[in-house]
Amino acid sequence: MYSDWQAEAMRQIAKVHASMPDATPEQLRLALRKHALEFHGGTSWGKKTWSKRCREYLAKLTGVPKLSKAIQWPDDISFPFRDQDNSK
Repeated sequence: MYSDWQAEAMRQIAKVHASMPDATPEQLRLALRKHALEFHGGTSWGKKTWSKRCREYLAKLTGVPKLSKAIQWPDDISFPFRDQDNSK
């Protein structure tokens, strides 16, 4: 496969984008998803690398940073210590 997965992912992402310069970010995202298997060939490392580099590339392109997922705690979990005043 590749000796430098990160660099190869960026080269292939740039190649996909160059083939469709007038694409919207959504169209580009879908095109990148279609080319994913061509890059990673089913390997777990390739999948992780491709996903990471696509997120970074699209974030740079749109100016919207990639979002981290907020933790949604179930209703039965409470944090009583957060209500206390710890300034003493």
